[in-house]
Amino acid sequence: MANNSLGNTDGPLFTNSSAVARKTCYYLDRFQIFHSGPPTTEYIVNCTLNAVLAVLAILGNGLVLQALRRSAALRPASRALVYSLAASDLLVGSTVQPFYVLYKTAEILNMHQLYCVTGIGFHLSANVFSAVSFLTVTAIATDRLLALHLGSRYQRTVTLPRVVTVIVTMWVLTGLWIFNWVWDIKIYEKFNIIVVTICLIFCTSAYARLGYRLHQLRVRTMLRWQDAESTTNQEERSSSSGSKSKLRFGAYKRSVANMFYVYILMLICYVPYLAMFVVIQTTTVTKAKIVTLSYTMTLLFANSAFNPFLYCWRIQEIRSELTMPNIAEKFDLKRE
Repeated sequence: MANNSLGNTDGPLFTNSSAVARKTCYYLDRFQIFHSGPPTTEYIVNCTLNAVLAVLAILGNGLVLQALRRSAALRPASRALVYSLAASDLLVGSTVQPFYVLYKTAEILNMHQLYCVTGIGFHLSANVFSAVSFLTVTAIATDRLLALHLGSRYQRTVTLPRVVTVIVTMWVLTGLWIFNWVWDIKIYEKFNIIVVTICLIFCTSAYARLGYRLHQLRVRTMLRWQDAESTTNQEERSSSSGSKSKLRFGAYKRSVANMFYVYILMLICYVPYLAMFVVIQTTTVTKAKIVTLSYTMTLLFANSAFNPFLYCWRIQEIRSELTMPNIAEKFDLKRE
């Protein structure tokens, strides 16, 4: 959960901060200490990067959502979780980053009203959609762990209606919790730090356990097939049940590996921002630190643009739906 609420600070502003940032702006006043000063090359480059990444996030996640709607190969429950993640990434590209670009552009051009509206919109939407992405990745790790522990009961227990209920609950609670950003930002920040820490510990331990268990299952499977090869009963070795079991294990192993890559990519994009946030909260604020924070925030948002490429690389069911013939066929149907 990326906490873009940078804290309520009572220290003096930078003496060279922009004029629009020094004016009263409702709940945005608490962020004035985090302005890096008048427009610089780094400032403008960062806005340009966000604009480009926003376009990639919209196009990439839009295609992924269409592919998920068309694909029948993925389990409905798993497809729903990936769909939720792609939807939140799409909203980061279509809402959060445009708000950010307008917010900073208004500051550059000294447009106070636009600065206030887009600034508050940016902070609220960034917290909601980045939080949903973070929680969805945690839900995916939980899903893979349940598949391991429940075994044959997994299909009956983890059903599409239950997964949809979890997803809707995440979206609704995150949307409601954001109002505490207005009422009491200190409680909001402390709660977010606790949730982020719990999610990171849980996901890391979950994938570590999954990796260990998959290694054990692979060793046991190899031993069983070696025993079968040593027997004279060739029919038993090539039985359909044994083949199906091997195929299921292979599919499960691939799904765990795919979602592990999604988790690692999220860590790469989120951790620099979280680390820089802690540095700024615990040390003296300088312009260099604020500029670094803005770039780490852009890296965090870049996760939404990178995920579609990861899906196409790792998830064969999505990749097969995004071939040029399928895309061309989809556009032809729309024209008709």
